[in-house]
Amino acid sequence: MVLLSLRPRAFRSRNPGRDAETDAARFETIRNAIAMALDDARRERDGLQQRIDMHYAQAVSVLDSSDEYGARDAKDEAMIRSAEQGASNGRKRLAQLDAQIARLTRFMAEVDATAAGTDTEVVA
Repeated sequence: MVLLSLRPRAFRSRNPGRDAETDAARFETIRNAIAMALDDARRERDGLQQRIDMHYAQAVSVLDSSDEYGARDAKDEAMIRSAEQGASNGRKRLAQLDAQIARLTRFMAEVDATAAGTDTEVVA
């Protein structure tokens, strides 16, 4: 069994324009995935910020309508502590989301630079 033909075949490659289209489509797929992740993270961040603001507003409302610290109803104190804890947890998550958004933005810049042919490393 002969694995290689004895007569040489000419090497054929694709049209460079078609290669460029394929490369552009590949990077567009990556860019779209990053854009979707960025949109999701921004929506989560914005919704979380609204909920944090609501927690603070509830706590302020209870503080304004209740007695001084030592004379407050236990139910009011529990509500204030709960709102403060929820807002604190929310602020931690906001910091995580901001870091993700920054990282995804850097990824997007890297993809854009590579797709544009500059192929230089993006420094944050």
